[in-house]
Amino acid sequence: MRVLRMGKENKAMPKEMSLMRKQDILVLWIFLSSWIACAAVMAILSFTSGSDITQTAVILSAPFFTVGVYIYYQYRKWMYVLAIIALDVALYFLEVPLILIFFISFTFVGAAGVVAVIVFLQRYLFYRIISIVEYVNVKEKLSIKDRIVVFFFNIPKDLDTRNVTMNYNLKRASIPWNELIQTVSFGLMIGMFLWIYIIMNPASMDATTLQSVPATMFTLVLFIPILVLPWTIFKSLRVRVETRYRDFLLHDGIKETLKRMAVPIFASFLYIFVAVNETGLDVVLMFILLSVVFNVVVIGLTCVFFYVMFEAPLVEDIVSRWKVFRPVSLTMDVGNDSMAKELPATPKRDLGDYGELEFMVKK
Repeated sequence: MRVLRMGKENKAMPKEMSLMRKQDILVLWIFLSSWIACAAVMAILSFTSGSDITQTAVILSAPFFTVGVYIYYQYRKWMYVLAIIALDVALYFLEVPLILIFFISFTFVGAAGVVAVIVFLQRYLFYRIISIVEYVNVKEKLSIKDRIVVFFFNIPKDLDTRNVTMNYNLKRASIPWNELIQTVSFGLMIGMFLWIYIIMNPASMDATTLQSVPATMFTLVLFIPILVLPWTIFKSLRVRVETRYRDFLLHDGIKETLKRMAVPIFASFLYIFVAVNETGLDVVLMFILLSVVFNVVVIGLTCVFFYVMFEAPLVEDIVSRWKVFRPVSLTMDVGNDSMAKELPATPKRDLGDYGELEFMVKK
């Protein structure tokens, strides 16, 4: 990535601004190696037993479980593990189907793995995105990355984006339920959109597909938080471009983009009508209900994991590196004594040392 400074572009992000930890790199390697292994298993099953991809799709969610096991071990959350085991035992004695017990346990462990992958993305992307936003509207030519950021954050062309700032004193006394509900709402919108187009698509809908809907849906839902949750850090820190009139919040730009993406949902209802004719109203309603429940439970659970276990250290690291990214305010003038207040005994220079400008005017 290139960071623009004083009219020049640096090819790499300064190491001092990196938010990555060894733990985050390890999470990436665990996830990628597990995903490659799962993809190989799916390929072997499809060639040897003729299994359809929808029948083995749940295997693709296994990397989240693997990462989740590592997270429970890394954070020593043994009480959570004992609670999951106790829940499984209780459900077993209540004669709950074993497959449902498996999905519940998988969700509680896999949700921690999903959040760990999300935190990796947040740490990798945060300052890279901020660096692009800062100078995106003063560049003569935009790169592909610049255009992606402009589109996704819905940045107006006439906005001077150089004065980027955020809140530095975020302290949570409890889970921010309003933010959580908003995130779940956006995730539910995207999840329903993908579910309808994949499951209810007339081109792929048949009896075999419908029988494997729960497994396919479960796999899809675990990936939904990765599309929604990484951007909540911009809302938590209220990252914004300050202007003379009204601040532009980056998270608001994301919301507008997601709203534009929601427009095709209305067209997808045509697929639902076709599915009703093919399988009956009761079957379709059951699948819709399952989708809503899966989305709300999984996205809500990942949000709780994020706010309780991961947000505080992430915010601390972001704030500690902000002074590297922006040592002084862009609008600070030579008469501003804020630095002297922040650093006692800072020598104060006489403004007369800067000289005076004289203009000669012909009469």
